[in-house]
Amino acid sequence: MSPEPFDGTAERVPGRTFPIEEEWQWEYDYHDSVLHSPRLHGIYQHGSVLLGSDKPGEYWTLVVTGSQRGRVWWLRDGCAAPYADSPSEQHGGDFLSWARDWHVGRGWWRFE
Repeated sequence: MSPEPFDGTAERVPGRTFPIEEEWQWEYDYHDSVLHSPRLHGIYQHGSVLLGSDKPGEYWTLVVTGSQRGRVWWLRDGCAAPYADSPSEQHGGDFLSWARDWHVGRGWWRFE
């Protein structure tokens, strides 16, 4: 489980660099607990702004710093993934593509 509080109320620091560049599934990566917790907290709190949530524990964020700047990421318990790395390889992962898909209800987050 992810450390708390990740309910959208945790203090965010958008000026700090978003800490990852590719999908990370930490539910399978507990062998390095010294690096695990600070990195995980950084994913939820650094370098991004919260866009919204599909359901409790799942958040869409727009990265505003670092190499992932301008990309939308999906954060949930056990995993963080960029929108473009979805199972269906949607568009370019940028905010405009994500917002268009969200608006019309098209995208890999939709329940079939």
